Amino acid sequence: MDVSKSLTIARRRFQNGNYMLSLNKYGAARKEFEVALTLFERAGSFKETAEALNNIGIILVKEGLPVDAKAYFERSYGLKKANGVDGEPLFNTLYNLVGLGGALSEEEFERYFLEMKAIGDSLGGEFMDIVAREKAVYDRFVEARERERLRREEEALARGSPSGALAHLKKHGLPALVRVKFILYGVAVDVPEFSYEDEGASVKLLGISHADGSASIGEAEFDAPYDSVEEMLSGAEEPALLKDALRHVKRFMEAVAMVREDIGFCVGLQGFEVVSAAIRNAFGDYFEIYTGGKRGPAVNVTLTGEDAMLVNMMLSTRHSLYKLLLLNAKRSMSEGNYSLCVVDAVAGFEAFLDLLLKKALPEAERKDYLSLEGPCLYERLRFFKKLIGRAGDQDSLEHCLGDAGRELDDALACYGDIMSNSNKTIGACEAAKALEAVKSAIYDLKSRYEV
Repeated sequence: MDVSKSLTIARRRFQNGNYMLSLNKYGAARKEFEVALTLFERAGSFKETAEALNNIGIILVKEGLPVDAKAYFERSYGLKKANGVDGEPLFNTLYNLVGLGGALSEEEFERYFLEMKAIGDSLGGEFMDIVAREKAVYDRFVEARERERLRREEEALARGSPSGALAHLKKHGLPALVRVKFILYGVAVDVPEFSYEDEGASVKLLGISHADGSASIGEAEFDAPYDSVEEMLSGAEEPALLKDALRHVKRFMEAVAMVREDIGFCVGLQGFEVVSAAIRNAFGDYFEIYTGGKRGPAVNVTLTGEDAMLVNMMLSTRHSLYKLLLLNAKRSMSEGNYSLCVVDAVAGFEAFLDLLLKKALPEAERKDYLSLEGPCLYERLRFFKKLIGRAGDQDSLEHCLGDAGRELDDALACYGDIMSNSNKTIGACEAAKALEAVKSAIYDLKSRYEV
């Protein structure tokens, strides 16, 4: 078959394809265009080959196959560019390419649109209108690309440094989660993971384990104020973040101490040290923002499963005042503040007396007690003596409680010396005896009156 006859057949099949396309008979139209394409290619008619490729691409788009259509449009585009075809024919193919949307990469979409725009601007008229409509899509693409660029910059910043991580968290209103590794001196503790709230901050104790016979090492995560993290990043000598860590761990250890009242330990400044602190960015990466640490002697403590359950209960409630005061007394003792230890211990005993009297006094005497406005220690002691049948104010506590009362009398005398600003020096021995006397008396009275 000669070229002329072949082209005639090809053009007829191409026209048939256009007719079938107008009837939305995509399968039949595609078959006609594919026959025409083969004949055009054999005849070497690049212009008609390019148009057949273009039309097959249009059918594939209508059939929901934009990725397949892309290959035909690109072949059509390549033929036209290679043979110097410009103007409307090239514009049409570029328009079809731009319409593929997600089948194109960002770079391809931008390149094809800008070339289509340049041709449309030169052609003018309706072509400029088409460009204007497509420009809205392009503008959205540019905006999305800019947002993505900024997002990547933010992510790189957040992944690049602790200050960048904090800035990213602040911008998006995300919590600044800080993880600290710490050492507890003077106690060897083995406890599992706990989660609790402490003054509005979510705290997750990841666990504490006995280290080497002289201390325990633990980890905790908590929400930290932005300004506290910024202060630590600035290199402040005593950053508030370390105090927050101490407060959160102390809250937990207070609960442990209340569950296990047989344990003679407490957490104070001298018994706690942050080894390291790290901030977590929004992508789960950690950046170290502090290092430190030291060692000290230990007391062994192991929590049972029942202890752990009770600790969880303690963490979810507020503690009795007398228990907190006794913990303060223990802490003062460990830090060498012996006078303060005695004062806190006696204050704890007074707070316990208040609970005891409200629960155990007979109705008439309880009304008398409750009618007092801000009763002092000695008024509470007077009602306590009535409770145990020793109404005389002059009776010593030894007469009421035996040996435990005698030790408590000594503690109250020591307390009186401190409150009267006498020159008597309170040493470790007196403080320890006073604290132990208060604890023994409370233990005895709790058992006796089921407080």
